[in-house]
Amino acid sequence: EVVKQKPLIRSPKKYSEKLLLNLTKDHSYWLRRGVSEETIKLFGGGVSSQGAMNGRYVFPVFNYMKEIIGFTGRDLVDRENSWRPKWKHIGDKSKWRYPLSVNHKILRDQKQVILIESIGDMLSLWEAGIKNVIVTFGLRISAHLVTCILKLDPDKVIIALNNDANSGAGYLAAKRGETLLSKHFGKEAVEIKLPCKNDFGCMSKKEILEWRKK
Repeated sequence: EVVKQKPLIRSPKKYSEKLLLNLTKDHSYWLRRGVSEETIKLFGGGVSSQGAMNGRYVFPVFNYMKEIIGFTGRDLVDRENSWRPKWKHIGDKSKWRYPLSVNHKILRDQKQVILIESIGDMLSLWEAGIKNVIVTFGLRISAHLVTCILKLDPDKVIIALNNDANSGAGYLAAKRGETLLSKHFGKEAVEIKLPCKNDFGCMSKKEILEWRKK
């Protein structure tokens, strides 16, 4: 008799905290973009000068056990003159639930989740006092992230991916996300509210608060 073996559940790879020692605590890039030092220090990042993340501001990604399961890095070179992608990820981003190691209680208490595309968006919202956010790290809302949101049991899920007016990619992805999440939470609990500009990093604090009111 042939016994079928159940597929193994693979846990995300863990990374040593010693890697954080390689990050220079130079927050000038984000300070120039209006993010306070108090905010940026919450997330334990710094500038890498070596390896795959050379020339990027790198954020560690933690799981609920405060173990590092990945890194994401923002290119510090002027985008117009750079051939490199804006963000680079190391690790299985489909398993990331960022930044729940910092804002889990906030999400639980507010009963509302705002889904955004990048850490840059998160920092801009955080600086405006909006902290009930989860980063999708791209246009796709993973099954793992849906499970995470279900456990948070929010009354409202707001999809606020980038407003790519020229390509429409953000809106199309938001509509796909709306269809997916509505199956779990109901149509009334899911809403698309794209930023009024390309992304929240392009918006002033006043504009972000006006977006929030609407």
